[in-house]
Amino acid sequence: MGNLFLNIQFELFSIIDVFSFTNAFMLGVLFIIVKSENKKANIFLGLALLSLSAEVFGVLSEGILNEDIFILNTSLLTLPFLLFYTKLTIRQKINPWLHLLFIPMILENAVIAFVEFLEILMPFEYAFNLGILIYTLYTLKRHRNLVRNYYSDLENKTLKWLKIIVYIFIGFNILWIIEDIIPFENEMLMAYFASQSSILTLFTIFWIAYNGFSQAEIFQKKIFIFTDSVDTKEEIIKIPTSKDIEIYNELINQIQQSKVYTNPKLNLAILAKGSNLKEKEVSRLINQQADCNFYQFINGFRVEEYKKMLKLPRAKQLSTLGIAQEAGFSSKSTFYTAFKSVEGITPKQFELSLKESE
Repeated sequence: MGNLFLNIQFELFSIIDVFSFTNAFMLGVLFIIVKSENKKANIFLGLALLSLSAEVFGVLSEGILNEDIFILNTSLLTLPFLLFYTKLTIRQKINPWLHLLFIPMILENAVIAFVEFLEILMPFEYAFNLGILIYTLYTLKRHRNLVRNYYSDLENKTLKWLKIIVYIFIGFNILWIIEDIIPFENEMLMAYFASQSSILTLFTIFWIAYNGFSQAEIFQKKIFIFTDSVDTKEEIIKIPTSKDIEIYNELINQIQQSKVYTNPKLNLAILAKGSNLKEKEVSRLINQQADCNFYQFINGFRVEEYKKMLKLPRAKQLSTLGIAQEAGFSSKSTFYTAFKSVEGITPKQFELSLKESE
């Protein structure tokens, strides 16, 4: 009975691997050949998917084909491609030294071409891949801090979906390390670990595909475009002058009159252009006078607009999210986070307090 279960399980996850291989391959080719403004970055995402499909094919060749054939080992290739995609998408330069990340893959395949795969290479693979994953997370974190000072809609301008992929790959490596450290003699337990790897691989591929269709802006257009006037380093806040205070007050009046904050795509460039100021100057004034970043600054106006709209008769015809969207918020999670940050309570609690005061 146990052997029958293992055979059924093996066949099921072999089918999943076949599905993962074909989808990763086709999606990788698609990202490479489709024309878009973000094509240079998308090529690396396509190469990462092709590399992942090669990894899956290696597993299939051992399991289904039962063939001992030489296949290029791409386990050290997928994550460097993913890192390159990340940097190009968030408009960071790829430093020349990063190209050295492809050398370990070349050396490993050179060794495997002449001798059988050495178990001694596995710890190196884990350390190499985990190092790249940690560096990718660090890159995304730095980018997130910069975006906060430039975009008002942080949630739509960060690559949260990419962070999930990074965490999945970290999960892969942890699973494999556990497999290597703990000598499993139970075939059911070994099959369990293998099945988790197959499921995570398929999820990763579908997660990329889903975001490719649902967040087309990320893949088709150049986003995160920062002009020369915006420093990537932290700005030193100068002591405010009477002129600074005057310009800041004029900026506040203009924002309140024009209600530019109701534009969910508002960013520092748009606000600066409408105010006839330089982006760097607007960013400095906000940090100096409001003691917050651009993202928090604009969302403060949106929260106040929401509170005003909530008292209007037409508010009864709209949902909470509908009112928030009219105030400039593009998503429920962004709105709830911003509202609680400003008011210290949730929107629902605020609504209840209004009803109690009536």
